[in-house]
Amino acid sequence: MVLLASSISAATPVSSPESEDRVYFRWKYKIHIMNGMPDNVNMVSIACHSHDDDLGHHALTQGQEFRFEFRIDLFTKTHFICNFWWRDQHMNDITVFNDHREGHTCKGKGNCFWKATPEGLYFSSDYQYWYFKYHWSGPQRN
Repeated sequence: MVLLASSISAATPVSSPESEDRVYFRWKYKIHIMNGMPDNVNMVSIACHSHDDDLGHHALTQGQEFRFEFRIDLFTKTHFICNFWWRDQHMNDITVFNDHREGHTCKGKGNCFWKATPEGLYFSSDYQYWYFKYHWSGPQRN
């Protein structure tokens, strides 16, 4: 089966999470990647992809999110990776969804939230409790 990114949306205002479902297995997930910077001086740029889907490049202004939805495939590993840029800093090959890790953590609501801040990248499965995950790397060299 081919992994489908069934609905990909452009940058939109940050939305609130959906109500929690008590589920044992979830087919559909939403990934929310947000610009949590304190100002609009520099946008956060992201580029995301899976093995089957290129979700493109997106530039997020303060308070915007890039959101995409997909259904997991039982026969192959569902894995989405993103690269992040802000000012002269970057984070490369960040796993924003792996069905064995985030699939379990985000199963209750079907939402995985990622927020880029001046310190780095934070993760939440409920939009309430945030966990620091990654630091920005130094200037990118091409």
